[in-house]
Amino acid sequence: MTPRWRVRLLAAAVCYFASTLLLRASAFADEPPSPRVLALAADGLPIDPSLGHVTFSRDIPTAFASGQTNASESEAIRLVFSGMGATPEQIRISTHRENGAAIDSLSAPALSESPCPAAIHSGPCWSTPPLRLTPDRLDRDYSAAKARSLQAELGGELRVEVAGRVLGRWRVGGPRSAEFAPFERLSAKLRVRILRVTSGGAPAIGGDRASALSIARAEVASASKLWAQCGIDLEGPTGPDIAVVDPPAPALLAIGCDAGLPASGGQLNFEVAGHRVQVASHAGDSPLVVAQRLSRTMRSFGLDTALSPNQRTSAGASGAVDLLVRNAHGGAAQISAVPNVALSSDATLGVCLGEVDLSNGLTHFVESDASAGTLEERALVKAFDDGDPSTIEVLIVPSFDQSGRIGESFIDDDGSAIQNTVIIDRAAVRAGPRSYALAHEIGHILLDMPGHPDDYGVDQSSSLMDADAADASVFGPRRLSIADCERVLRESGPGAKVPLLQSWPLTEKRAPTPAATSER
Repeated sequence: MTPRWRVRLLAAAVCYFASTLLLRASAFADEPPSPRVLALAADGLPIDPSLGHVTFSRDIPTAFASGQTNASESEAIRLVFSGMGATPEQIRISTHRENGAAIDSLSAPALSESPCPAAIHSGPCWSTPPLRLTPDRLDRDYSAAKARSLQAELGGELRVEVAGRVLGRWRVGGPRSAEFAPFERLSAKLRVRILRVTSGGAPAIGGDRASALSIARAEVASASKLWAQCGIDLEGPTGPDIAVVDPPAPALLAIGCDAGLPASGGQLNFEVAGHRVQVASHAGDSPLVVAQRLSRTMRSFGLDTALSPNQRTSAGASGAVDLLVRNAHGGAAQISAVPNVALSSDATLGVCLGEVDLSNGLTHFVESDASAGTLEERALVKAFDDGDPSTIEVLIVPSFDQSGRIGESFIDDDGSAIQNTVIIDRAAVRAGPRSYALAHEIGHILLDMPGHPDDYGVDQSSSLMDADAADASVFGPRRLSIADCERVLRESGPGAKVPLLQSWPLTEKRAPTPAATSER
């Protein structure tokens, strides 16, 4: 038998461990749950920070009354806190750039007691009003919604802290719709050229090269903030390609000019890169046949040529054919008329020299030649075309030759010789948020929409694509609907015929901004 003292010792040990376990269980039962936060979308479902993201508000900001739901604000989110006790304190909500730099914050946000979501099993729960993420300060500071708005950055982060401890982080991405499900963020490739008024002269914007580049970068950034509503970053992973350039030398001939008539017989005479060119036109030759004959002649001189047929203008028999000439190094091969000799002696087949003179404003298209653009526009655009159809070319000129025009765009239309190109002037840059001209003109390209919604429907002055709105407030032309975003995805997204937008996952960071930008 076991000695009695051993039995007593074993019983005492069992009692000790049992009481210790009971005390610990009691302590755990009395310990309050850890603080927790959930981000709820407008449909009430939580947003998983590892799989989902928050996005920008596209709605006009409105006042919010206690007890009101956020059903009317499709992209607003509510933060729900639990484990905070009866009086939540020391809450800070902030936004940060992709590089971690702080953008904006809300300290001590308004909270109201609310039912706990299914994911939270113990209360009480506290909820913020519907929070709006805005792309810029103008929208963020609107008085009616300032207390529940935060400026954010596409690719950045929404962060929630309690007593200095980070409880939750969510990346800022594109719309949360079914069509955007495969894409967290999209990027575009912009190539910006700031024209000098004359060769070696002052740039179209700013007083010198450095200020011109700075203003252009700011203009692209401003447009990019608005397109962030659709999850689109116009600056892209490497930033836009921006340079200050001289007006192009005359290196383009329009065979057929605006009339596009067939030849009746004659001779074409001009000089190019020190060579005298004399080519015959024969009765019945089309502008394209004569352009091809010219091209072969100039290639025999060691020059490079590019032919681009244009669409017919309303008054033309056919479209003119542009012939762009470059030297062996890719530079412009200057074309000039022979003194006292016409470019074409053909009575019906005209030949026009594409000259760019920005001192009196760029000659812009009107309704009759909108499909082709003017000869001066074509000479300008084709001189700087990089040959990449997925690039959006942006040209900044001093002015247009008629008042009232501050920007125009050429979309990717079948048969068009100018595609995916935007031209704005210094007045467009000065207009700033009154019209957001650059963002608007890029919208025509991304939406593949030559007109404006209010041209054939109800006027929406808050839409970025409104035809004539000029309002620098939050009610001005700055909004993009989910329908707009989804159309952009179909027309210009990664699956489009010419994909102007590429998928850019939120995990991929932007490359550092280059220290210097090239100049020609």
